[in-house]
Amino acid sequence: MAKIALRILGGGGEVGRLSVLVRVRPEERDGILLDAGVNFDEEDRPVFAATYPPKYVKAMILSHAHLDHIGTAPMYFISGRPRVYATKPTLEMAKLMLEDFLKLNGYYSPYEHYEVKLLLEAGEKIHYGQRIDIDGVEATFYSAGHVPGSTFTVLDIDGTRMGFTGDINTIETKLMKPANHHIIGSLDILVTEATYGSSLHPPRANAEKRLLSIIEETIDRKGTVLIPAFSIARGQEIMMILAEHDPGVPVYVDGMIRQITEIFLENPEYINNVNLLRKAYEEFNIVRGWRDRNKAWREPAVIIASAGMLKGGPSLYYLKRLGSNPRNAIILVSFQAPGSNGRRILEEGLMPDTEEPVRARVEWLDFSSHADRNGLLDVVRTTKPRYIVVVHSEADVAVKYAELLRSTGIPEEVIVAENNREYTLEV
Repeated sequence: MAKIALRILGGGGEVGRLSVLVRVRPEERDGILLDAGVNFDEEDRPVFAATYPPKYVKAMILSHAHLDHIGTAPMYFISGRPRVYATKPTLEMAKLMLEDFLKLNGYYSPYEHYEVKLLLEAGEKIHYGQRIDIDGVEATFYSAGHVPGSTFTVLDIDGTRMGFTGDINTIETKLMKPANHHIIGSLDILVTEATYGSSLHPPRANAEKRLLSIIEETIDRKGTVLIPAFSIARGQEIMMILAEHDPGVPVYVDGMIRQITEIFLENPEYINNVNLLRKAYEEFNIVRGWRDRNKAWREPAVIIASAGMLKGGPSLYYLKRLGSNPRNAIILVSFQAPGSNGRRILEEGLMPDTEEPVRARVEWLDFSSHADRNGLLDVVRTTKPRYIVVVHSEADVAVKYAELLRSTGIPEEVIVAENNREYTLEV
């Protein structure tokens, strides 16, 4: 019988800031770190995951490059030197994301560019299906279907198999094939995200049709459409939809979406339909400076720009120029966190930092890259874990999902993870 200790450093009872330390010999302090993310408070200040003494972190596996999974990772390089395992696109995107994070939040960060450099230098590129040995633990990596390069990690600890979903999606999109969890086999332990563990997403085709309909209606009244989108994956998916269904007006792409798209095109094996993405990149207007930016919003057009929550970046610039005109439309296609400008627009209809009303049409469409309740259950049914640890979920959602899991009769035990708790599982 094996004993495995899981310390929840972040992601317990919250979405994001995920970080789980795995100790395969609980009597020893050495461990493997699964993700190390950061969240932001309502004042937009970073809230880092708790950390474990860096000298005992022998290896770090990064599931993907979103900040809520990597934003704390460089902290371990202030005094430690863990090995880092991630796919090539994840490491390439991590460089952009962490450098941008420091540019915006360096005042609050305990690490600097030097630690980011050390993290990237420690990075060892892995690919799907690859098996590696980490101090006697065999790690195998599978596609998580979330964003290009995202991984579902399986650790084999003396015959005990533990899965870590990272963020996972089980449906096909234009950008991504679904997670390939069906080839993983049975697990003893599953550490799973449950962002949408109590809800269902509408069919992707419905969201695509609604997007195109709103664009068409806005263009018909000589308006301009702003689509704030996450730089990683969401922006590219919207680009691909518009490349397949020409809106008949110029399409502009602004912000870090451009650089991330270039990384995707350099790693075509991680893209579902790379030819469609390349078509979008080659045919659309890539904004490369203020001259392009000033031109984009002055004519009927579609503008896809980061940041997805309107917390900064060019999307905020465009909002301030388009939001007061009722002919225009703001289509939110990304999650809008409490306290973000996007959430304020949806709930209060007010422009950022003012009491001025947003007169443009505002819509939110569900293009989530996380599995919903049914998708998460499919992962459980195919991997049949004895123990399930629920992370990356608001506390009330995690409790509801745990109740649902217990009703399936599959797991022997379901743990709703709490931050700063350690769980020792005997398997």
